Amino acid sequence: MERKAFVNIAAAVTAAAVSAVILYEMLIAGSLLQEAGLAGVFLASMFSHLTIVGRDMFVPTFLALAPRYHPLLLGLAAGLGGAIGEVSTYYWGLGIKDALKGAEKDDTLPKWVEKYGLLAVLIVSATPLPDTPIVLLAGSARLPLRKLLVVEASGKTLWYSFGALVGGFFFMQLSAFMDEILLSTIIVVASFVLCVVFSWSKSREKVLKILRRVLH
Repeated sequence: MERKAFVNIAAAVTAAAVSAVILYEMLIAGSLLQEAGLAGVFLASMFSHLTIVGRDMFVPTFLALAPRYHPLLLGLAAGLGGAIGEVSTYYWGLGIKDALKGAEKDDTLPKWVEKYGLLAVLIVSATPLPDTPIVLLAGSARLPLRKLLVVEASGKTLWYSFGALVGGFFFMQLSAFMDEILLSTIIVVASFVLCVVFSWSKSREKVLKILRRVLH
């Protein structure tokens, strides 16, 4: 594994672990979220997404603040924090790509990831669907981080603004549908495998060959 790849993956894993501890202190051991208001929402959302498997752990307390703030303000705070939190997933994907690339300097993921990746991120981030797979692939495809953050922030702001607007049981059910810790862990593991398959040229060509046969 190249040194840069190791640094990227180690940094992402470390950020996830540290964020999980901080999130526990914020949401379980303390009451920072409610005391800090919008700043607390931003931080809790950021640390939740940095954990990779617990992106919506802050939602119950987030909804408790809905009566105090305009839905757009609350959604923007959560959306910006969530977008920044996805950086760990992006660099994890980038590290996987660097580790498997080897001497294939011009090797890239399939063109559809480069062409439609940001659109896919926008669509998924604006829904309760897990965006870990597409963000991992975005990192592997080296999609511009700045653009990714803008798209993630836009989508997540829409989603969390909607949550702050409707609130309560309905939004909780939508969030919980795709964000159980066990289910999230399974999704992350599957996403990791998918990212490796499409980042390693040999395995990618085999998969694409099978897909071509099926489609034709």
